[in-house]
Amino acid sequence: MWLELGHKITLLRPGGRLRRLRVRSTRKRVILGRGLVKGVLGALLCGSLLAPRVAWAEPTEADRATARSLASEGYDALERKDYATAVDRFRHADALVHAPTIGVDLARALIGLGRYVEAYERYELVIREGVPKNSPASWKQALEDAQKEAADLEPRLGWIVIHVMGPLDPQVTIDGDDVPEGSIGVRRAADPGKRTVRASAPDFEPAAQTVTIKEGQEQVVTLVLKRSATPHPATPATNEPTEAPAPPHHTSRVPVWIAFGVGGAGLIVGSVTGVMALNLHSELEPKCPNGSCPHDLQSDVSRYDTLGTVAGIGFGVGVAGAATGLVLLFTGAAADRAAQRASLWPVIGPREIGMAGRF
Repeated sequence: MWLELGHKITLLRPGGRLRRLRVRSTRKRVILGRGLVKGVLGALLCGSLLAPRVAWAEPTEADRATARSLASEGYDALERKDYATAVDRFRHADALVHAPTIGVDLARALIGLGRYVEAYERYELVIREGVPKNSPASWKQALEDAQKEAADLEPRLGWIVIHVMGPLDPQVTIDGDDVPEGSIGVRRAADPGKRTVRASAPDFEPAAQTVTIKEGQEQVVTLVLKRSATPHPATPATNEPTEAPAPPHHTSRVPVWIAFGVGGAGLIVGSVTGVMALNLHSELEPKCPNGSCPHDLQSDVSRYDTLGTVAGIGFGVGVAGAATGLVLLFTGAAADRAAQRASLWPVIGPREIGMAGRF
């Protein structure tokens, strides 16, 4: 009985105990001893019932006729060594009617194109699927041919080992075809001939190397990726408009000077009227004993009260203006808002003098 290399088998021994076997021979296939054949057959039968099968739709009569015609064209092309046409015809025929004869001829055409790896896998597919006992003689012959030709082709396969230094997750291709991460750093089957290996990664300069792989030989390719002088952005740039920078802001000093000006005017008015009130008080004090003035001096008393009131208001406006100017001077933002909204004006009346405004 034939088994694949590395295949695991579970046998049920007498007494209900399980025994696990693993094929470890260095040969492609091994023959089990006769004492284990019955147990192996039982295990494989159970596995075949549980394992998923490849579903091939039952071909119609039209499918069979078309596939037969395509296979005939493919065979004629194979005889003419027109391998590209042969591969195309056999692929179409196999899609309609999956038969070992077509699979073997497809493998032969692939060998003609130098695509040894794919051809070898086609042979292996025919071997794995096998043929029923009641199959036509041509099918049985195709299976024997597949076994023999696969054994002859296997030593001719090329192998390549790719090492990439630098990035942790490089993108690698061989002749433009992606190489899975699991194949980096290990032997990977490759068709003989010139092969170009490329590697790239974000923020690294890409690297490439072309090697010639001969039949049955192994090539080691080491690509060293250096960091890019200008790292690529993590996300692609967009064409979204950006806001223009705001023009430089200049804080207006006008409110400051207005506040200081009004404050200074208030202080001047308060000082002048205060001096006048003091002088008038000195004149009235000897004429008004005990704080009571004669009737003929009431106009002077009224003027004294007015000057005192104006002096008080003047000093108040002066202090308020000075304080406002200092606040505006040391707070640029407040000064800017005041420049836009502030409006100050003096207020002078018969019994009042001061400063009014809107802030």
